[in-house]
Amino acid sequence: MRMTHFVCAAAFTFLTSTAMSAQAKSFSEADCLAMQQTHIGASQIGLPTHGAVIYSAAMVGQASERHCQLEGAIKPVDPTAPDINAQINLPLIWNGKVLQLGGSGFNGAVRKTDTARFSPVAIPGVLKQGYATFGSDAGHQGGISDASFAMNDEAWKNFTGAQLKKTHDLAVTLVQQAYGAKPKRMYFQGNSQGGHEALAVVQHYPQDYDGVIAIHPVYNFIELHVAGSLLGQAIYNAPGAWISPAKAALISNAVYGVCDQLDGLSDGVIANIKACDNTFRLAGLRCRDGKDHGPTCLSDVQISLVRKMTQPQPLGVNLPTGNHFASWPILQGADAPTLVSMFGTGVNHSKAIVAAELNGQTGPQPGTAPAPANLIISFPYIMADQIVRYAVTQNPKYDTLSFNPATYQARLQELASQADDADPDIRAFQQRGGKLLLMHGSIDMSVPPANTIAYYEKLQARFGDKDLHQFVRFYIAPGFAHNSGTFAVSWDSLGALDNWVDKGIAPGTQKIIDTRLTTAGRERPLCEYPQYPHYLGHGDKNSASSFRCVLE
Repeated sequence: MRMTHFVCAAAFTFLTSTAMSAQAKSFSEADCLAMQQTHIGASQIGLPTHGAVIYSAAMVGQASERHCQLEGAIKPVDPTAPDINAQINLPLIWNGKVLQLGGSGFNGAVRKTDTARFSPVAIPGVLKQGYATFGSDAGHQGGISDASFAMNDEAWKNFTGAQLKKTHDLAVTLVQQAYGAKPKRMYFQGNSQGGHEALAVVQHYPQDYDGVIAIHPVYNFIELHVAGSLLGQAIYNAPGAWISPAKAALISNAVYGVCDQLDGLSDGVIANIKACDNTFRLAGLRCRDGKDHGPTCLSDVQISLVRKMTQPQPLGVNLPTGNHFASWPILQGADAPTLVSMFGTGVNHSKAIVAAELNGQTGPQPGTAPAPANLIISFPYIMADQIVRYAVTQNPKYDTLSFNPATYQARLQELASQADDADPDIRAFQQRGGKLLLMHGSIDMSVPPANTIAYYEKLQARFGDKDLHQFVRFYIAPGFAHNSGTFAVSWDSLGALDNWVDKGIAPGTQKIIDTRLTTAGRERPLCEYPQYPHYLGHGDKNSASSFRCVLE
């Protein structure tokens, strides 16, 4: 243990000395405070704005990570559009590198712009390492599941990508002002919508970034929400289809009973997904005569729903990204809480959205119908409902349980051309030397792993495995959901990316550490897709060294 602390301390000393040499001029607390009321002209931002202003500059953070925090607003062209609120964090000793952090959900607030996503606790924070960091609210203010901003055209365009460039250019201008030098490295890291934003910068602003980390990327945004609206209809419109929490646990326990040991170890994590697909039989959960007989079995209607969701889902409309959405990992190791987030805790049909809003799941919704205060609605449907009402139909009172995508095909295609980032032609990023890390949890029920696999396969078809491997690596993390799961991942993805970009050390197999309360500290290899970690049959079951990445 002492040796580990010594190595970390030595590494930080090296980082500190490197950071000192990266700055062209010193940066002090007084310099930080003097940046308040700094005005940035529109000409310094690469997309149309009315410039920006820094309205707050303060020294914040604990002693070991004390830094300058700037808060500012990028002013819109449309006076009725909201500002883009941004936060920029500047360490007093800079390593010459900058990390842009993506958002989540529909954004709506500046969140965690000083913290790398899923970073292990043993790794020094990014500011302590000397990185400058920044992020934004994506150009509107509200909850992460409130899409009412989409009624304003400029706010929608900011959310769908323009804010990334505007915020980037603002941050670079301020970094240069603070340190007297431009960044020598610019990275982007994001999860969920932030992962979508990561792929957006690769596809649209490749010259601005040296390396990008995309985790659980919602890259085909409109496609996902069309699928989510149809999912809600399948759950709530079909009598008897809803899967209760007890039945969700039934499904999860049955899958684990068959599949947990297929990776060599019964540990609450299903890693050999292909073998699980070939082994587990949903029909074994069927109620006698196919009728619903309570929480110990599934009716024919419920089995039909699960089978529909575990296959590519027809969208009923042709979008630029396709006409089907990816299958969900319901039978591949999703634990009961993760499944409940998909199916919800009850059925209340017409009151479903109102109930969700009482719980803070969505944004403003007209109507005063009473509803149970503890009712949780399917998360994919809640998010889809917002997009259908505010972006597609632009009718806040629209009943999304009656939504027919084909009726709105032209509008959906227009929105997809603005919001979706599924283009595999990322040659500009490749040619400038950019590196991309992709990662997805195997039991993500907010955006399924099969969705990212589909994008990676498009990259394989475009570049071929050999060339793709030179600048893109893709990992599947068994047992990881969108943020939790049976193996709640922590991973030093930024360290892996920086070593690849700065030192030419390709990432290969990584190590992940579980942060789940009951199993915290156990390790597993993070294998490059399509490999999975198989237990060797001997050695510490909580050590990554006791596993080997293999193909089924």
